[in-house]
Amino acid sequence: MILKINATNKNSGEVISYELEGDSDAGFFYEGTHMQEVKDNKIREVNNNLILHGSPIYSIKSGQTETLEAMTFTIEVTAE
Repeated sequence: MILKINATNKNSGEVISYELEGDSDAGFFYEGTHMQEVKDNKIREVNNNLILHGSPIYSIKSGQTETLEAMTFTIEVTAE
């Protein structure tokens, strides 16, 4: 499954867009790197919010879009 991530920083308005590929059992990867090991600090911060219990990445189905409100980001996840 491919997840399209659009995260908007609530303080600066900056938008970060990227894709994760994988599944909730094996894990998700960003450009071949496990989502928890990404070196880019901004993407890793968004990913840290996505791995928390109750995150839509564990239950989202293809064709759905879910929104997650974190302290710093509003994160929109779209499954393809």
